[in-house]
Amino acid sequence: MRARAVTFASLLLPLAEAIASPTSAAAQERQYRFDIPAGPASASLSAFSEVTGIGVGWSGELPSLRTARVRGRMGPEAALQRLLAGSGLRALRVGATAYRIVPTARRRPPGVTASPPRGPAHLAPPANVTAGDIVVTGQKRPQLLQQLPASVAIVDLAGSTTGHISTGSRDVALSIEGLALTNLGPGRNRQFIRGVADSPFNGASQSTVAVQLDDTRVTFDAPDPDIRLVDIEQIEILKGPQGPLYGSGALGGIYHIVTRKPDSAAPAATVRAVAEAVEHGGPGGGFEAILNVPLVDDRLAIRGVGYVSREGGWIDNIGRSQNANATKVTGARLAARWHPDIDWTVDLSGVLQDVNTRDSQYVTSSDETVKRISTIAEPTDNDFRSVAATIQGRIGDFDVLGTTSYVDHRLDSTLDSTNVSGLFGLSGTSRFVDERKYTIVNHELRISPVASSRWLAGVSYLLAASRNVATIADGQRNLIAERLHRRVTEIAVFGEAIQPLTAGLSTSVGARLFRTVAEDEAGEQNGGASEHISKTVLSPSLTLSWTPSPRSVVYLRYARALRPGGLAPSGQSTSRRFDSDELGTTDLGFRHRNSSGRMSLSASLFHTSWSHIQSDYLLPNGLVSTRNAGRGRIYGAEANGEWRPLDKVLVSVGASYVDAHLVETEAGLELDDRRLPITPDLTARAVLQHRTTIGSWSTAVSVQANYIGRARLTFDPDLDRTMGGYATLSSTAQLARDRVTFSARIDNLVDIRGDSFAFGNPFSIMDGQQFTPLRPRTFTLSVARTW
Repeated sequence: MRARAVTFASLLLPLAEAIASPTSAAAQERQYRFDIPAGPASASLSAFSEVTGIGVGWSGELPSLRTARVRGRMGPEAALQRLLAGSGLRALRVGATAYRIVPTARRRPPGVTASPPRGPAHLAPPANVTAGDIVVTGQKRPQLLQQLPASVAIVDLAGSTTGHISTGSRDVALSIEGLALTNLGPGRNRQFIRGVADSPFNGASQSTVAVQLDDTRVTFDAPDPDIRLVDIEQIEILKGPQGPLYGSGALGGIYHIVTRKPDSAAPAATVRAVAEAVEHGGPGGGFEAILNVPLVDDRLAIRGVGYVSREGGWIDNIGRSQNANATKVTGARLAARWHPDIDWTVDLSGVLQDVNTRDSQYVTSSDETVKRISTIAEPTDNDFRSVAATIQGRIGDFDVLGTTSYVDHRLDSTLDSTNVSGLFGLSGTSRFVDERKYTIVNHELRISPVASSRWLAGVSYLLAASRNVATIADGQRNLIAERLHRRVTEIAVFGEAIQPLTAGLSTSVGARLFRTVAEDEAGEQNGGASEHISKTVLSPSLTLSWTPSPRSVVYLRYARALRPGGLAPSGQSTSRRFDSDELGTTDLGFRHRNSSGRMSLSASLFHTSWSHIQSDYLLPNGLVSTRNAGRGRIYGAEANGEWRPLDKVLVSVGASYVDAHLVETEAGLELDDRRLPITPDLTARAVLQHRTTIGSWSTAVSVQANYIGRARLTFDPDLDRTMGGYATLSSTAQLARDRVTFSARIDNLVDIRGDSFAFGNPFSIMDGQQFTPLRPRTFTLSVARTW
């Protein structure tokens, strides 16, 4: 729905109509069906006017604030009351079809003058928000996407019509340009952005992409926990180094999950049931439930989310089990939001998720089959827990936010290690069990001016610890194959400021000064070592931007980021150290939306220089170690656009090209053809969506095509295997009336058998090819009911 802001002057016409033709009381009390999403007040009030035909105006500038979601059948006054709850504003009737927004009267001691109404600091987007604008929070304060001088991609999940239950990060990667993932299985994948990819293996090196859940950092050196995207507002992908704001481990960018917050204005609930069938595989299904409960009107609310799903497997272990790689996911989130007064908000949240996969999803004959011969099952258990507390509000002329969080992430996996039993002094069939525990403690305090994104400053403390113990056994002997304990402490001060230069031209400078201390202890059968490594680093960014209009921005940005070094098992008599690597990226881009709002375009060119690349690599015995591989360089281009040729039709397209190479070894030897791993050279997507109304039913039908180009597994000559080079097609249909929604979806519509990942088991990959076939054609049906 497109809406336009209503100014005070626009009330003149409805006021004249109200005087000239009085309406009856019955007409004034007419009930309307509202479903206005949470968002900027100007957009919400405009949506209210479109539903009711009632004008809403205000004198002067409407204060910057966000309104809660309003859903249900009610009168206009009740809807306005809910929209403005807790804002310090109220709606005053000035005619039969007109209201004016005015400050709420407050009692105050004699002699004390009233101050202007103030909204909660954390809810305030930039002052010039209008209907249709997207507010981005990934850079740690609200900013308008249309004017943000950086490469950012947004996936809006609030009104998603995907038809999926518990959508994960692999689904997100099909909706944007630049994000690539490995495909080991749910909860074991690594994310990469714009070709900043070091290895397909989950070794000791820190991730190049940091996963952020609201204000909580949930990964440091762990793989993507694949938090299922149930009751999520949007996903924000910040592309390029984010060291100035996020510190180490943000070389490629940030994957930011923005959850829906508790609403203290009105109760709400949603339940959803799903059935699924995988061709050549097994059945699946699941259930989701969302409950929002106000405890104190406009003050306190809780919101709970629960989900369980079983994803049908499609890989057969010949002679052992069919559909062996079935996955069960269970999860829950609980959040509480308290407004002690109009200026302050306290958020508490907890997340838990368990992902259990019965077996691996690779094959060994070709990517045209879904069968393999395996001696033992290779299950994975991924358990994720996090708690967080955030308090934010206003002190004088400043917005202040303090947050603290704790993450406990455990990943246990089993692999068939029979092929290397002899290298460990074992015989016959052997089993490799890898048990990992990751914990993160993070505290951050930041400050910025009220209702402005001109500058930001903060301090942070992070403690990340990982413990990895791997054993190998043949039924008679059980040996410790490797052990790695790592503890990294990071203390930082950071900031970013925007300085206007001339009309429409400005520059912004960001910097993060941090000190990391890494304490590592690594060992294997033949010995071990420990080391204490400290480093003080300055990560800068510099941006020049030009905004020729409120709907356009052109930017040139340079930023750097770093990962600290450490120790890793080396397969020798002692473990060895790998040094810090550092990356710098120059990004030239633009973003534009036309005056009608029907078309938007964005594009960028980028170049990255990456020195002392940390890369996890495979040892002859199948274990994974880490080394500095050398120097890399990346060239790339991205473009995407949306067009609404008709009110009910949306066309969305996008493409990216990445040329990412290791050009020089750590010893200085120049290389000719060593592509950086995982990232496809070319990707493209196209989406066609049509919405309409049939009687009392609203419908939405969409078709999406994706092309995934060629990629390499690793730049090591012995494992330089190709994958990718396929196209997929999916389709979704949705039918909704009142509070019930039916959805149907078909993924991999033509049942393509492409190789999505040329790797599965590190202990047998040296002895032959391995492939990870695409999930076969999958049918999904769901029904949802809201209250």
